[in-house]
Amino acid sequence: MPDSAVLMGMLLAVNLPLHTLLTLEVFPEVWRALVAELLDLGLGAGLLFAALQVRGHPGRWRQTYIALLGMGALFGVVALVYRLLALALGLEPLAALLDLLLLFWSLLVMGHILRQALEIPLLLAILIAVAYTMFLLGLLAQLLLPEAAGQPVFE
Repeated sequence: MPDSAVLMGMLLAVNLPLHTLLTLEVFPEVWRALVAELLDLGLGAGLLFAALQVRGHPGRWRQTYIALLGMGALFGVVALVYRLLALALGLEPLAALLDLLLLFWSLLVMGHILRQALEIPLLLAILIAVAYTMFLLGLLAQLLLPEAAGQPVFE
């Protein structure tokens, strides 16, 4: 990946509205979807910076962040296309299944990117990707869906 501030800015400009739109399914209010995406972008950038500092590769931050943003943009476009098709064809359950498959695929790709950047084993990188995703989802639920986060799952 090239180390380009312009490319990073362009990818941020694509990811923010695209993922805000996709997140409206979970957070129906636009402000909540926007805050969720801003938290994801900011927290992801910060934790990536910290991890690269710890591993002694601070110079890889922009390139790695660009790779993750590019992955997010690509997967976001794919998700938008199949969700629109599923909606038009009345196949919303299929879209939910594809969302799950895309989530697993994105965790594997994120793991691969982290493996290369941090120079760690692939399994550890995938575990980091899973841990980050779980942490982010929990944080977003606590901050943006407090009524749901405080409810027991089984009643």
